Amino acid sequence: LHGAAHGQARVESGRLVLDGQESFVVTEPLQKPLAEKTLEVRLTLARLDQRGGGAISVESSSGAVFDSVVFGERDPGQWMAGSNNFVRTQSFDAPPETEPAAEPVQIVLVYGANRSITAYRNGRPYGRPYQAASLAVFEAGKSRVLFGLRHSPPGGNRFLAGTIEQAALYDRALSA
Repeated sequence: LHGAAHGQARVESGRLVLDGQESFVVTEPLQKPLAEKTLEVRLTLARLDQRGGGAISVESSSGAVFDSVVFGERDPGQWMAGSNNFVRTQSFDAPPETEPAAEPVQIVLVYGANRSITAYRNGRPYGRPYQAASLAVFEAGKSRVLFGLRHSPPGGNRFLAGTIEQAALYDRALSA
């Protein structure tokens, strides 16, 4: 998908640089519907005290429904599966991040057809998986992907500060 950069978002040395204040990227609409899915991102955080920024998100065109890889919104220093009004969000009860810029970290969230949500950090299970109350369905032509923003409209603590080295969206729940 092609994306449009907003604010100060820019690519340097092959990485998307996000300032945590107004920078993000939004793609063109998805061409097919999406329900079960896997969100993957490899990034370096600019700082560990940020609360609520989204690394990669899938959202309806209005931003009213979204699923996102979010850092520190509910539990400081921890990754979570962000969602509209927390309807698919629970704590993974995982350890917080401790080293902000030493090495990139890979975070993967897997959303199963059975409403399970499983997280992985650097290829290993992150905390404990859980069962969500629902599975969001994103319509073809009416949904998009965001980088650096938890959901639309832009504002508040929805922005992520850091650099994204790689990101992927899979239209299925990947296995471990």
